[in-house]
Amino acid sequence: MPRALRSAVPDLLFDDERDARVLELGALVDEPDALSAQTPLHRVTVFLTYRCNLDCPYCKTIARSDAELEARPQKRTSFDAAAFERLLSQHRGTPLRHLHFTGGEASLVPGFVELVRRAKQAGVERLSVTTNGTLPPARYLEFIAAGLDEVRVSLDAEEPGLGAALTGRKAAWARAVETVRVLGAARASSVPFFLIVNSVVGRENRARLVELVTFLLSLGVDDPKLITNVDEKDSLGDFPEAARVKEGLDALLAKAPANAFPLLRRKLTTVFAPDAIGLTQVAPHDDWRCFIPLTERTVDATSYYPCSVYLREGGAALGPLSDAPEAQRQRSARFVKEGRCLEDPICQRYCLHCTRAYNEAANAARSGR
Repeated sequence: MPRALRSAVPDLLFDDERDARVLELGALVDEPDALSAQTPLHRVTVFLTYRCNLDCPYCKTIARSDAELEARPQKRTSFDAAAFERLLSQHRGTPLRHLHFTGGEASLVPGFVELVRRAKQAGVERLSVTTNGTLPPARYLEFIAAGLDEVRVSLDAEEPGLGAALTGRKAAWARAVETVRVLGAARASSVPFFLIVNSVVGRENRARLVELVTFLLSLGVDDPKLITNVDEKDSLGDFPEAARVKEGLDALLAKAPANAFPLLRRKLTTVFAPDAIGLTQVAPHDDWRCFIPLTERTVDATSYYPCSVYLREGGAALGPLSDAPEAQRQRSARFVKEGRCLEDPICQRYCLHCTRAYNEAANAARSGR
């Protein structure tokens, strides 16, 4: 069986997925209050825990100090089986296209394999996880057998010295590499899942991207995904080796079929672009709306949020997860109608490129625009 060139898990990065979601919004672009239990959720992002066994310097999600825990007490709480079951029950009857497990390190949550299995039994169409890959590889194969459609392993270096610096742990790099190698071999044996490696690009590794991508492809990765270190975005592409890196990556891709590695190709156009992230490029408008909360839900064990970026950057929750489903929909619709994202400092600086493109298309579809 030939390997798929693109994951079955829907990704808003791709134009066809963006256009399909905008079309499916239909009348909601004009009337967000029409949001109902029957409106599909294209993505539910579940921050299972804020705990992690690594200390990556760029990570804003994990809890690093007692002071941070005092400021954001939700970081003390992780999902357990009962809390996850309540989450699934809240959305019973709503089509769930994709549920993504993340953290912290999602796989550290006790009984994680049962959460995967339960989500699949509840009818979630696609399941994925972001992980640092430091558990024994057999554990990840167990998660895949339970129902994961996609595994995203975080790996930012092609050699152990830089790997230790970017994880805060000496042994983490070698463990993650072994996991990717084993999972890559499983993919080659037609085990049905899609293997992505997420690589955060910052000042420490930007000059070695050709070597990093070459290394990842040698491990059997389906598609590498380059992620901008958002707090370095303004100057990330300004370094002496930039032209060499671009030429080297272009040469790597020229050797592959034109439709191979669509994530890598897409992210190469934005990873070094200072205006790819944020809303500074959007023309000012009094009624510009973010439609993400209508067909996505971002949650941790205590609350729900407008999006994962808002959670990561310390933005206010829309409400407690104990809200009834109808109340969650009402508060989500209210954010769409009243949230002034073009003035919100989190949205202004950190809104993802794919989210911005989706919202530009959705706003253009409104009858009053």
